Amino acid sequence: MGNYSKLMPYSCYELGHCWHHSCSTASLEICIVAFIESCKIYGVVYFLTTLVNARKLSLKYARKVLRNYLTSVCFLTVNGFGYIGLFCIIRHLLGHINILTASFVPGFMASATAIMVERPERRALLAIYCLNVATECLWNSLVGHGYVRSIPRGEIIIFSLSMAMMGYFFRSPRPAGRLIHSLLLLFLGRGECGAMISERAAATSNSLPPAPPHSHPQSWVRHHLCITVLVTKWLFSPFIGKHRLCPHRGGCIPNFLATAGRGFVEGYLIQLGVRILPSIFSLLRHPSKLVPLFVHPNNTKAGIFLAWFTAVFKGTCCVGRWWTGREEASHGALAGALAGFSMYWYPAHSMALYIMWKVLESMYEKGCNQGYLPRIPYSIELLYSLAVGYLFHIAVMEKHYLKGSYWRFLSRLTWGRLHEYNRHLLPYGLGSAQDFQGWWPPYDLNYISEEVRHLTLQHWAKEQL
Repeated sequence: MGNYSKLMPYSCYELGHCWHHSCSTASLEICIVAFIESCKIYGVVYFLTTLVNARKLSLKYARKVLRNYLTSVCFLTVNGFGYIGLFCIIRHLLGHINILTASFVPGFMASATAIMVERPERRALLAIYCLNVATECLWNSLVGHGYVRSIPRGEIIIFSLSMAMMGYFFRSPRPAGRLIHSLLLLFLGRGECGAMISERAAATSNSLPPAPPHSHPQSWVRHHLCITVLVTKWLFSPFIGKHRLCPHRGGCIPNFLATAGRGFVEGYLIQLGVRILPSIFSLLRHPSKLVPLFVHPNNTKAGIFLAWFTAVFKGTCCVGRWWTGREEASHGALAGALAGFSMYWYPAHSMALYIMWKVLESMYEKGCNQGYLPRIPYSIELLYSLAVGYLFHIAVMEKHYLKGSYWRFLSRLTWGRLHEYNRHLLPYGLGSAQDFQGWWPPYDLNYISEEVRHLTLQHWAKEQL
């Protein structure tokens, strides 16, 4: 393990923007490239958003979408351009580069500037997403360094605990977290949500029949016959009927099976759509590639995931009503915990972590609204800046721990310029260059120091052998 206090006397060209010796030219290149890619990325996002909201389409709405689109483009451009620009400014001010200014500090400062450009209503969404990715990368790094042990199928535990909280909030009169609540409404329906439970409870209390008068003891045979009939009815009533508080039609068991079947079909189709949409132009040219997409095993896994999640959640709520005779928000906690085991069939670390952070965000927001927790000014912006700063840091220092999809995103945003960071010069013993063996920047020898010139000539000599 290297000494983290080491200072690097290298220039910006030698370490960071190795594709051009001029700081201003390199920064301008990144600005142009980031702007072009941002236009493409957000062009697709806002086009799909416009299609979803086609009913609202008008000149006023089109202007709003265009304004929001340009704002998001500027946000992402500032984030990419600011990173390399601030890297150079900090290096010139300090006269050296250290483990923090090599990537984290410029990444943090660029992100703090960029997030203030973006619309306030999108900041929380961006912060949670980047915090989710950063958490996964941090965990991978801690496991890789031996500080913690990897937990087999740990995503199931995270997802179950998170869904236990969301299940409780979902069945409460005042739900927490609009996004997750909307998704649960989409897949579970309104029947199990807190607002409908309150309505049913009010309607039921007004329509309960009067209690039957006390009857005299029956004969021994008739008494036990009545008990047998009642127990049999309690055991088999879910097959032939439903509890008076249940929102569904027909028996609970048939509803459970129907929910599972519908969930499987929905999960299968969603996963199929996710695989088809990115390849739609390729499929138009080569229709034969469509067949493997239909039989891909992930489609079936996604179907089982959603079938388990929806059926077990609703089924557990039904069992709670039969067992206690009333509606309870705590039934939602148990239902969410059991439904969370659906992650066994479709492991998704990112989904589990995202739900976890959304739950924590919802609990914090609820605590602030009720006066139990202080509202920290600019907490969303700070979280985003820390998360993205760390992601830039890990992309340079320990790229092998960075999530593959995020590395591809950074590579696309910079047209591969981040790949040209000379990680071979980093002295911290973190294996920074292990994914870049055999690569060395094509330096202009007129703009590098004697030390780097010597290393460059050595590398070129090895390539010629």
